[in-house]
Order: sequence, then C-alpha cells, then structure tokens
Amino acid sequence: MNAILIIASVSVFLILAFVLLRTSSWKTVMTAPGSQADELQNKHAYLHGRGIRSRIREQDGHPVAGITTGTMHASEQYAAMNLQVHKDDIERAHEVLEDYTHELHTSNSPLL
Repeated sequence: MNAILIIASVSVFLILAFVLLRTSSWKTVMTAPGSQADELQNKHAYLHGRGIRSRIREQDGHPVAGITTGTMHASEQYAAMNLQVHKDDIERAHEVLEDYTHELHTSNSPLL
C-alpha cells in the first residue's frame, strides 16, 4: 500500500513540474480586450509567418482555439486575451511587432 502511495505522489509531483515548466516558457507581450481579438490574431499570424512561436490565450491562461483557428468570430465574451511568445523568441518578437506596426501605418497612409 505504501508503494502505491509513493508512486501516486511522485506522479502528481512530475505532472505539476511539467505543467509549471511548460507555462513558464511563454511570456505575454500584449493584452487586449476581447473586442480587439482580431488585432491580436493578426499579430499572431504575422509572428507565426516569420517563424516566431506565439499563441493566444484568455487572460486566465486557457487556449482560445476558436479564435486562433478562425472558426469563431471574436466577441466581447472574453474579458481579456493575451498574445504570448516563447521565451526564446521574445527579443525577435518585439522587433517583428515593431515592423508590423510600421508596415500597418505606412500601408494605410496616403501618398503625399
């Protein structure tokens, strides 16, 4: 009986360690209300297109599969959403997001 208890305890510890290590690999670079989910999705796609690992999560950390796959229209039901980037890609992501902002503003600017 003690062996079963020890095995169960070790299993729970390993699962918790895995979950903690997995979530600490992602850093939030931007937060937006659910009404601006389209902007986060566009930035996520832009990052992904440049080889940067990113994901969209609800404020509480749950995945938002419908919005990120484009199968559900973004709605106000989400209080806030996070754009997260893998910790190894964080510096490059900031540079790429600056490029995104620059491209967005220059493509929508009238020619003088």
